[in-house]
Amino acid sequence: MKFFTHEIKVGEFCAPLRAYLPDGAPHGFFKSNRPAIIVFPGGGYSLTYGGEAEPIALAYAAAGFCAFVLDYSVYPARFPQALLEGLRSIRFVREKAEEYGIDPNRISVCGFSAGGHLAACTGTLWNHKCLDGLLEGDRTLYRPNTLVLSYPVINPLHRGSFLNLFSKNEDELTEEVVELLSLEYQVSSDTPPTFLWHNSDDAAVPVESSLVFGLALTRNKIPFEMRIWESGGHGCCLGTYVTKEAHRIEAPLDCHAWVSESVKFLLRH
Repeated sequence: MKFFTHEIKVGEFCAPLRAYLPDGAPHGFFKSNRPAIIVFPGGGYSLTYGGEAEPIALAYAAAGFCAFVLDYSVYPARFPQALLEGLRSIRFVREKAEEYGIDPNRISVCGFSAGGHLAACTGTLWNHKCLDGLLEGDRTLYRPNTLVLSYPVINPLHRGSFLNLFSKNEDELTEEVVELLSLEYQVSSDTPPTFLWHNSDDAAVPVESSLVFGLALTRNKIPFEMRIWESGGHGCCLGTYVTKEAHRIEAPLDCHAWVSESVKFLLRH
């Protein structure tokens, strides 16, 4: 496996993009046409959580993906800083596709919690007028081909993420801002196919976040799959002992199947 870090620089901020490029199996299906996935860890836009970073990248690398982790800028950085970093990381991977043995038309993003909000932003706002003048060249270079949203923040049901993302001053969270960043309202025919998963007992980010986004995808005829598990709470990462000591070795959470299920979805699209 090749491992390196590339800095995504936007303005005064630098966001490390860590790359995990697996060696090809001599008789494997993928050779010079691997799918790629960029992981956005969660953390309420106050940090990027390690349990939703390298372990996730390695799980996808084991499935044949070239994987990347973006440690995007968080508070006090304000919107659209993290989004610009996310979009530019997509463009970077696409432009390096031939060098890295990646299919430029199979670049996914996978986000957790607030990172799920960021991932959904890349899929819904990549061509939005709010970014006019902030992105150079053909906007389609920044569009992810598919999304994986893991217990995602979608709207102000998780107020803390919005306050960290936009402003600690509630008065600045105007109706216009809330509508822009409530991503169920931003889904369009240009939104990529999406895999969503959530636990119904999530007390931090209510399962309604995934449900309303799924309904918006339905209205816009965007292909998607959704998995809702009964239990597992919030921040369960892989759903195994690898990322949470509370998850017993002999009995992973039911939701640990999300990785294999998402891989099947991504490889179909």
